[in-house]
Amino acid sequence: MSFSKPFAFRLVLGACTSTIAIASLWAGNASAQSAGVTTLEGIVIEGDSRGTDVDAEKVGTAVTVITGEELQQRGITYVSEALRSVPGVSISRSGPFGGLTQARIRGAEGNHTLVIIDGIEVSDPGQGEFDLSTLVTENIERIEVLRGAQSALWGSNATAGVINIITKKAEPGARVGIKAEGGSFGTKLLSGYASAANTWARGIVSASGLDTDGYSSSPYGDEDDEYDNRTISFKGDADVLPFLNIDGVVRKTRTRAQFDPQDFSDSGPPFFTPGPNYGLVVDGDRSSAVDQLFAATRATLSTFDGHWKHSVFFNRTDYETEGFADQVRNSGNKGTRDSFGYQTTVQFNTPSIANAKHTIVGLIEEETETFRNTGPFDTPAQRDKKERTLQGHVAEYRLELFDSLFLTGAYRFDKNDAFDDAETYRFTAAYLLAQTGTRFHGSYGKGVTNPTFVEQFGFFPDQFIGNPNLVPEESISWDVGIEQSFFNKALLVDVTYFRAKLKNEIDTIFPAPSFLATPINLEDESTREGIEITVTARPTDNLDIVATYTHLDAYQTRGALTAREIRRPEHQASLNATYRFSERARTTVSAVYNGEAYDSSFVPSVPSPVLLDGYTLVTVVGEYDLSDQLTAFARVENVLNEDYQEVFGYETAEIAAYAGVRMRFGD
Repeated sequence: MSFSKPFAFRLVLGACTSTIAIASLWAGNASAQSAGVTTLEGIVIEGDSRGTDVDAEKVGTAVTVITGEELQQRGITYVSEALRSVPGVSISRSGPFGGLTQARIRGAEGNHTLVIIDGIEVSDPGQGEFDLSTLVTENIERIEVLRGAQSALWGSNATAGVINIITKKAEPGARVGIKAEGGSFGTKLLSGYASAANTWARGIVSASGLDTDGYSSSPYGDEDDEYDNRTISFKGDADVLPFLNIDGVVRKTRTRAQFDPQDFSDSGPPFFTPGPNYGLVVDGDRSSAVDQLFAATRATLSTFDGHWKHSVFFNRTDYETEGFADQVRNSGNKGTRDSFGYQTTVQFNTPSIANAKHTIVGLIEEETETFRNTGPFDTPAQRDKKERTLQGHVAEYRLELFDSLFLTGAYRFDKNDAFDDAETYRFTAAYLLAQTGTRFHGSYGKGVTNPTFVEQFGFFPDQFIGNPNLVPEESISWDVGIEQSFFNKALLVDVTYFRAKLKNEIDTIFPAPSFLATPINLEDESTREGIEITVTARPTDNLDIVATYTHLDAYQTRGALTAREIRRPEHQASLNATYRFSERARTTVSAVYNGEAYDSSFVPSVPSPVLLDGYTLVTVVGEYDLSDQLTAFARVENVLNEDYQEVFGYETAEIAAYAGVRMRFGD
């Protein structure tokens, strides 16, 4: 793929303009010190801006960070389970392990959440959404969840927020780690990594394999639904010159999941009325396989003692999905996403003027997506590859004043060749009152979500008719909050109010006379608002507690009718408490409460929407360091043995127990 002429011209023009700007700034500020990065209690937010780190206390965006250590202490296997404890995030999984798993931020749709792994957008190009069932927590350094519109930096699908996942990097010396685990449902997990690093090069290779016999997700059967996941990855970088760094990431995942289908068969002629099991989840020999390949490389040139950095990058996302019925392949599709571009970052200080620190970021990128059906029964027209390209132009300015006021502003223009162009923006502010331990924060922004390939082109003429006239969905959102620390930061309370309005929402209708499904942009706006509360406490040196609560009102409006959105509980809460008995022994108790939520029903005897009961999931984990190199652990999930449904008709796991060991060797 090559640069278009207008794109290449703008790239060169942008570089020349940046050169002139930095020369002027440097001439007027020759004594400015190199801008360094400090941390707040060891946590640095990487996701607030593309390619530049920001202190947690300086971020105006509502953000939650889950570290790799916390994932380990809580005994979490799937990233989706970690997200249940994040305020404002609701998780739903259709059936057993490997079932479609969606994350909704602040009441938005699943494809309004952008998932990033090591800087790579990993959503399925065809569906515009990332299925979290394919992502395990092995080798993850931390998870950052940024809430509110982030499209000004990240483009489409960051309408409601971003889930930014950073994997582990190599530490100095040579290291090897192995983890083995087994337990309920015939589950077996084996993972490991090997890393090496010296003064100029670093690299880490990791691999994991997860197999489980699963359980039956049908309330009317007992056939277990198996799931397996294989993931291998490499991450490394090298200082090829004192001022030039090149890094790269490759991640390959293959999953296979069995599932129980919903029965939509009819009773036959003459009236084709619904069959006796219509809409119910029934035992069936159905399965799906997903192949994911994510890759990226970036070259970063540092000039003027690190004040001015240039990066050229290339990212690749490759998906292939297959469906099987009775062990016979009956469907498939393939999608790709290639993005490349140039980013420049300028950092300088003006200590004589409000002790100010400035950061300017410019970004130009081009992205091409493709999608096609590959099923054995698809017609040549259905297999025709569709392609679309966008060009993104981003400018961001960050300003720090008096070490207490932190402001950001960002603007993005996306030129799309397949639908309307889009403009997005984002403003944030954070203000510290060091004397009282108070921090005010807020953000305001616009996000967009582009139509998916299926929505735009259809691909299924006998079932789903595409709409080439669709325009991107748009959302204006804002939030404001206050964070207060007590007892020398032993207690930290954060309360945030948020509100968002979605317009041009894409929904499906069944127009006469064909009654074939067709997507349209709705004329009415949908509103989402609520409150997020996070309490972090350390009552003693041995006890850490994190508690959250979310109240959400999410409504969809159609004419005179207003209805609560499905799978968005009004009330959610979580509690994570870790107690260290000694330097070697510790235990963690985690609880997640999901309140009542509505869902769609396709069963004729059950009115839709149907109200699903709330539930509480409790997990208890214990760890003991047998030596400096060996740790034994055990956990019990769903301790209360809750019987619940996240998606109507699909059963969930009962109480389960697991145990294993972690071994580590090296420097």
